[in-house]
Parts: sequence; C-alpha cells; structure tokens
Amino acid sequence: MPFIGIIAKESESNFIKKEVLKNAKNNKFEVLNINKKNIENIKNIRFDVVVINDDIEDFFKTSKYLEDIIKKSKFLIINTDMQGKEKFFNANEDMKLLKDCEIITYGLNQKATITMSSIKSENILICVQNKFKNYFGKIVEEQEVNVEIIKNNLKKISNSMAIFTILTIFGEKLKKI
Repeated sequence: MPFIGIIAKESESNFIKKEVLKNAKNNKFEVLNINKKNIENIKNIRFDVVVINDDIEDFFKTSKYLEDIIKKSKFLIINTDMQGKEKFFNANEDMKLLKDCEIITYGLNQKATITMSSIKSENILICVQNKFKNYFGKIVEEQEVNVEIIKNNLKKISNSMAIFTILTIFGEKLKKI
C-alpha cells in the first residue's frame, strides 16, 4: 500500500486525497496530510510520495522531522507556483537532501514537468513536458492527457495536476475530477 504525504492547506489536502482515492483502480493508497500538529506522530512513516503544495519555509524552521520525511521519500512532487520554492531548492542544493528521490514539478509555468496546455469549462489538458520514471521504473513519456472536470472543481487546477501526477506515478489514469 503506497503512502502519500501531502503538505498543503487542510481543504486542499482533503480534495487531493478524495480524488486520488476515487480515481485509483489498482492501488489502495494511504493519504495523510502532513502539518505542524501531526509531524511528530508520523515522523517514522516512510512515504512513497510527498506532495508540497504550500510554502514550507516556516515548517522547516519549526520541525526537524520534515527534512527526514522528505529525505526518505521516493518521489517528491512540488508545486512550482508556490511562494518560497526558491529557498527550498537552494536548501536542497546545500544539504543534498534529495539524492535518492525523484523530483517532479507541477504548475502553470513553462519549466514545470507537469503543466496545463488547455483549460476549458468541461475539461483540462494536462501536459507532461519532461519524461520521468514512475514507481515501477517505467518511463512516463511526454504527452497530453484530457481530463473531464466538474465546474466547481475548475478553481482547483493546481490540485488537479498534483492528483494526475500521483496517479501517473503508480500507473493509474485520471479520467474525471
């Protein structure tokens, strides 16, 4: 059972968890929100995937466990549109934090691994701009994937890319959000 840790506002984390579990057909995921209140209780869990969808600068300052959790993860999925990401990447270079971790970025900028190529009222086109290895060592090629989206979820574009990335890592398909 793959363990997924999400660093995000609680509502965003719950949305990602709900959609991942709803769309997963072949995997049973355990999805946990990682926050300052529960970090000490989950410090020994080895997460397969950690999603960073929030500014973590203060989190790093107040918790010595976050760095350990990230170091032990196999995949790190980072929202490149968030504030403070430069400090995280600079810190990573200084600490060599993620030497054994596959980093996958997502966001609405051109440098992200996963981005949007089209947003319409009924669907979105998610674009894989750079190849990456999935959980099973297979290469995920550059591609565009059409995802049906419910109108009230259109505001959650960033979370949709995180959901797509988690499912793709484990060989699942995202059809509808």
